[in-house]
Amino acid sequence: MELTRILNSPAFAQWIAESLAIFFLLGGLVVLAVGAGLFFRAESTLRFFGTANRWVSMQHVADRLEIVHDTRSAVLRYRFPIAAVFIIGGAFALFSLITQFDAKAVLYLYRMSLFKPAFAAWLVDGAKWILIVGNIVAIVVGLALAFFPGAVANLEAKGGRWYSEPEVVKRADELRLPLDQRVAASPRNSGLAMMFFGLVLVGTFGIMLFGR
Repeated sequence: MELTRILNSPAFAQWIAESLAIFFLLGGLVVLAVGAGLFFRAESTLRFFGTANRWVSMQHVADRLEIVHDTRSAVLRYRFPIAAVFIIGGAFALFSLITQFDAKAVLYLYRMSLFKPAFAAWLVDGAKWILIVGNIVAIVVGLALAFFPGAVANLEAKGGRWYSEPEVVKRADELRLPLDQRVAASPRNSGLAMMFFGLVLVGTFGIMLFGR
């Protein structure tokens, strides 16, 4: 496959290495500039970051996820067409997997010759059996939905649970500024430390890029 050949080529590996070096070099320059600002112009730098900081709460975005959409009535209303799709689709896929599945074609199509033959065969065989079991489950669900809708409704009622997303991420939505407060308490020391690490990044990745 052409994409696999490109990804494994030395030119692509070199491009990735140079891109990462440029990224860290630019990051080092930014760290160096911020550190110099904190060391020489602490008040102006802190004032700039104070006006630039914006807290974006996920609460308003997540509110829409809290709306409950109950589709059970629609599923029960159209249970026979839905069940037919499950049964026919599952049976067709199951028949194809059992009678027409070609492991060698899958190995060739996905270029799995990169792996050891035993491992590649294990992956393909495992995927086949996962698909077989999944389609059997789909047929069983379709039959249950068509002929035992009450059992399906009871099973869904017992297994269905609503989890509130804001309760899970409630603490993550709180504003925390301990690092900002520490930097503001000793801006010159913080700036000196950032200048040191910025110089290390700039020197290291500058040598990698231009020191050849």
